[in-house]
Amino acid sequence: MPAEKVRLRIGNLAKAVLVTGQAYQDPKDALNEFVSNAADEYAEAGRTGARIRVVIRRRGQRPVLAVDDDGRGLSPDRLREMARSLFESAKVDDPRTLGEKAIGILAYQQLGGRCDIVSRQEDSAETWALRLERGRVTALLERERRRARSQPGTTVYLSDLDPDVLRVLTQRKVVDYLRLRRGAALARGDYGIEVLEGRNAEVVLPEQPDGIRLSISPKPTLWGRIEFSLYVAPPDGKRRRVAVVGRAGTTIIDDLSELDEFSEGPWASDQVAGQIVFESLQQSAGRRAVLRDREAFPVFVQTVKSVEPAVAQTVHRVAQEVDAQTADRLSDVVRRIFSRVLKELADLDNPMRTPIGDEPGTGGVLDGPESGGPHRPRPDEPEPPPIGDLFPPPSDPVRRPRPDAGSANPEGRRNSALPSLAADPEPTAARSRFQEETGTVLYNESHPDYLMVKDSEPALLDYLATLVAKEYVVYNNPRAAGQELAEEMVRMLVRVRRHLPRKL
Repeated sequence: MPAEKVRLRIGNLAKAVLVTGQAYQDPKDALNEFVSNAADEYAEAGRTGARIRVVIRRRGQRPVLAVDDDGRGLSPDRLREMARSLFESAKVDDPRTLGEKAIGILAYQQLGGRCDIVSRQEDSAETWALRLERGRVTALLERERRRARSQPGTTVYLSDLDPDVLRVLTQRKVVDYLRLRRGAALARGDYGIEVLEGRNAEVVLPEQPDGIRLSISPKPTLWGRIEFSLYVAPPDGKRRRVAVVGRAGTTIIDDLSELDEFSEGPWASDQVAGQIVFESLQQSAGRRAVLRDREAFPVFVQTVKSVEPAVAQTVHRVAQEVDAQTADRLSDVVRRIFSRVLKELADLDNPMRTPIGDEPGTGGVLDGPESGGPHRPRPDEPEPPPIGDLFPPPSDPVRRPRPDAGSANPEGRRNSALPSLAADPEPTAARSRFQEETGTVLYNESHPDYLMVKDSEPALLDYLATLVAKEYVVYNNPRAAGQELAEEMVRMLVRVRRHLPRKL
């Protein structure tokens, strides 16, 4: 039986004019159209948990992509109708499905030169194929014998692939893409996806957000409920995003902060993850953005803005708790560093004590007032005080933990002669100040330099150690000239940085 020629026809000219200019910029988006068609087939059939298979063959003389489902299949009449009614979808009024523009069948042109839709309908032993080629106005419909299906369902074969497509569509990239785009549907168990390349097969698992789950109840609107599943985690350098999910559990956009209305604030902090579900939202024709209609989209923006303060408050609280815990931990490291540095300075005949100074804060830096070089003790001169006395002991030898934050120095572990670190409750314009009565270096959490390094523990440790060194030198050398003070500061920092840990 010869193949039947089916002339392609546009079923909806107005819609064709609207969407033809919106080509798929990313090959993964074009491939996703065929995954959407398989997902819609399961939704229309009322099947949950069924498997969609994405097969990638990039090597060999004939590379090919294939998307396979075990749905109800397509009859020859249905395949013929698809070719004759482009841009006219039967799914427009079906809330269970995503497809509505009838452009998925044309997405193959962003991947390769040929598309074969091979299908076997339920209650039929015949397999039929509709073949389309880029640039041709006719499709071929014929019985398929070489790739006949053993059970009902549909397989879409994409061949004559462009070289750029072969470089982009690796198994790893496709799995990560589908996890982001279809995480909500996968988490609900609507269907499963398996990606195969060569002998390797990987099941796409839904992304599991980490952090504190926010208790935000669904918000009713005239266009249906908006549901929130949001998590706030500490800042740790990991990229986090909030997905926007529309109809049929399919992600419309991966990152809420891509929208201008939410490009700042908590949504761009890399601390908020999860999803916002609003089935009334629609995708643009390219499936990469929200359709900004005059009805559902403004309601979506207004509702999300209403929960934004609660999200921002949680982000701020979590960040503060992490900052406090980090500062406590690094304070303990700084104390260990200075216990070694002060010992080294004592072993080097520490010149920070001079004949005219016998109390903390009264010594010179390098030279005594009666000598032209570094001080050398006289035979009748008393021994200098212990190096730990260069910082006065605090009035309370036991460090009090901060409210709602764990202390890095449990009771009994503290050497009271060493400096402590704490956030300044009454900061000034200075980076830090020394609180003599408690032996504490208070640092300014709002200073631009602190904010610049606070997200990197190694940089923050270096910064805090530098502040302690500054306060140590300034407190113990009030009579020093600027050049002498600078020299001693360098001398101190050289030794401090020798003891900074390479890893935290």
